[in-house]
Amino acid sequence: MQTFDLVGIGVGPFNLSLAALAEPTGMKSLFLEKNAEFSWHPGLMLPNGSLQVSPLKDCVTLADPTSPYSFLNYLALHQRLYSFINKHGANTSRREFADYYRWVAQQLASVRFGEEVVDVTPCDDGFYVSTPAQRYIARSIALGIGIEPHIPDCARQWLGSTVCHAAHFLEQPEIAYGERVMVVGGGQSGAEIVEHLLGMPDIGQITWITSRGNLFAMDESSFVNESYLPSYSQYFQSLPLGRRRAIVSDEKLTSDGISAALSNRIYELMYERCHVEGRSDLIRVVSNVAMTAIAPVKQRWKVLMQSQATGNERDMTVDRIVLATGFRPRRSPFIDKIIQHARMEDGLPVMRDDYSVEFKQPMRGKVYLQNRSRIQHGLQSVNLSLVAYRSSRIVNSVLGRNFYPEVPDSQLLNQLESFREPSKAVNLRPLEVVCASAKLA
Repeated sequence: MQTFDLVGIGVGPFNLSLAALAEPTGMKSLFLEKNAEFSWHPGLMLPNGSLQVSPLKDCVTLADPTSPYSFLNYLALHQRLYSFINKHGANTSRREFADYYRWVAQQLASVRFGEEVVDVTPCDDGFYVSTPAQRYIARSIALGIGIEPHIPDCARQWLGSTVCHAAHFLEQPEIAYGERVMVVGGGQSGAEIVEHLLGMPDIGQITWITSRGNLFAMDESSFVNESYLPSYSQYFQSLPLGRRRAIVSDEKLTSDGISAALSNRIYELMYERCHVEGRSDLIRVVSNVAMTAIAPVKQRWKVLMQSQATGNERDMTVDRIVLATGFRPRRSPFIDKIIQHARMEDGLPVMRDDYSVEFKQPMRGKVYLQNRSRIQHGLQSVNLSLVAYRSSRIVNSVLGRNFYPEVPDSQLLNQLESFREPSKAVNLRPLEVVCASAKLA
């Protein structure tokens, strides 16, 4: 039975980053994934889908800019670095970034596909990690089994080719001539699907509904993005849990809105198709409503909606429903079994700043949770922005020393800690005092 310093369970972007940053440290690591190859939301790889963060927020760059697993090295080795620089905009498509992820995964000997973990149990040396083929000993484990589509209860029994989650949109039969399509959800994935539908010349009608009061754009301005830096993450983790919950709610649109560029493109497309082409009935946008029921009617779907403001109900009949209703952490029996031994606070497992779980009774090894601490660590924990920083903290924790810098870069507004230590406040420049004070208010 092989023993590893760290075993990662699931290989998505987060554990892939962890594998890449663990590789040069000398630790013995293994990362197991049940799928035959790396896959990142294949049903959402629309031609218009773009990455919502800088591609420099890749697996490694913000922790180790010299790593061979960086996006820039990927571009250079594929002989497209100059072309990337020359194109307008410093961003990339989700399809190119998915290809980058696959490229990283193919190079890492520690990553094994087609091997599903079916159980994890504590042992004297850490944990037994079991697959159908064999069992390993892990001194520590990193749980990164990812997320799954969130399906409203009223839609669950009707899932199929004409009622699907956005994550499976491209896997369904092509939309037929004259089809009436309803998109449920006012976030980025719903917007990308609506833009895609607006580009179909033979679409019958599009209905876009959201429970939000408007189709709100994501706030990605420079000052707001300070919330996605290591210094703010450390500050956030020091706050009481109730305050952290409030901040996550207040900052939702920093990661869960529609990109401003996409929002404007959709509006222009609507204007062109409705006013210039004369398709005034092509699209209806209905905000502040919740879908409450779905029923089949002669090979179509009757959808019942309720106003969030008045409680009034109305129904609509469509041919296809696309549920852009978000995602939730994937459930797993062995994760539930481990988490039941965690120390809890307000129904959530208590987590340390190195992303490990704090247990009621000490475990022989640490359990690190990837993408499962939205409240404990903030929206930063489920966002790609801090993936390299998060991974570097876990690597340092496993090693018991700082192989990577604790804070990999200095930031303009990184002085929040000084306000909790007044003796250091004299070192602040005026801009830092004003901005940090506002953030603490």
